[in-house]
Amino acid sequence: MKHVLFYSIILTRLGRSSAARRYILYVSLSGAVFGIMQFGEVIARKSLGASPLMVTLITMTMPVAALTSIWWAKLIEAGDQRKLLIFVGSIGYLALASGAFLFNVSHLLIFYLIFFLSFALVGPSENRILQQYVASGSTGKTVGMGYSIRMGVAALACGVAGIWMEHTEGGFRNMYPVAALIGFIAIGILATIQTKNNQVSKPLKVDSHFIFSPIKDVIALLKRRKDYLRFEIAFMTYGIAFMMTLPVVPLFLVDDLGLGYDVIGLARGTGTQIVMILTIPIFGRLFDRTTPHRMGAYVFSALGLYPVILLSAAYFEGIMRDILVYTSFAYFGTVMSGVMLLWNLSSLRFSGDEDAGVYHSVHITATGIRGVFAPLLGYFVMTFLGKTTALLTAAVLFFIGGILMVVMRKIDIKNGEATSLRAHI
Repeated sequence: MKHVLFYSIILTRLGRSSAARRYILYVSLSGAVFGIMQFGEVIARKSLGASPLMVTLITMTMPVAALTSIWWAKLIEAGDQRKLLIFVGSIGYLALASGAFLFNVSHLLIFYLIFFLSFALVGPSENRILQQYVASGSTGKTVGMGYSIRMGVAALACGVAGIWMEHTEGGFRNMYPVAALIGFIAIGILATIQTKNNQVSKPLKVDSHFIFSPIKDVIALLKRRKDYLRFEIAFMTYGIAFMMTLPVVPLFLVDDLGLGYDVIGLARGTGTQIVMILTIPIFGRLFDRTTPHRMGAYVFSALGLYPVILLSAAYFEGIMRDILVYTSFAYFGTVMSGVMLLWNLSSLRFSGDEDAGVYHSVHITATGIRGVFAPLLGYFVMTFLGKTTALLTAAVLFFIGGILMVVMRKIDIKNGEATSLRAHI
């Protein structure tokens, strides 16, 4: 009852502000949440003694939970997404708040999974808001502005959390309730933005049709839009490489480099986010003036250098090792600025006048599919061939993903299936 009153106050205070401004405010606040949640695998290993397999399972919670986005998109189509955001978001953030009582890795795994299941609703909701309230030629600029502020908040959160946990016994338990409180405010702000449905709202039955129709819709969309299917194949290659690194990198930082919470937080969190603050607006403007394939070719290929730079840190000691760690994550942040915008906005270009939420749910679902096996692939390569081999394998796949972006676009043009993917500026 209290959180209903809380959201009512937010709705009243923000009711007259623009949708774009509220969207940016939501994205900014969510930075603190994800800044703190970046420590999940590190906390599991350093403080809870998790095995490499359990660390891998924790990294899988977000992409696996993303599989549910196609059903969330259906629920949004059938009614008011604002009410759904408040209800589902409340469950996710209450689960996150339970981290105040975190004493074993199983609990950590469970509340991460619950939180990310609720977060899978946000992607389709955000894209529907951007489609309805932001002009096509300004989406990159708007998202870039919001995410720049988000990175600043995340940078501060990562730095403070890392230092706090390094110097406070059991300090990680203090972080999750703080993140949950900020998250409640953020999701309440997002829920104030009213969106229009393409279809007349009607009661939705949770039956076999509800379960299987989204899957059929995904298949039908990909059959109808072969260009989008080929784009997703190229994106899948990059995504497999990225997710292979998810369990490897935190274990490499903790076990091989012996870094503490403070250095990991400042390098992997604060340093990365600060660089992204500077580069996201640049990539946002670039996205408004180019095509998803061209940007994908550049950023995916460039990511191939990230694992190589990180691996080089193992050959040095002391300050030089720290410098190389900071350098690797600064470089990672620069390139990921482009990847983040591409991931969030490419579906808008392909959807045109169609429902962008449906297109983006396909994009997120593809993330979930690779999340089922790619981190495990990284785990098995790491276990049997070593962390170096796992990271170098990911580097090669990054390069291949960039090449595939070029190849797939050429196939689109050759087959006469290449629609214009430039913004209407």
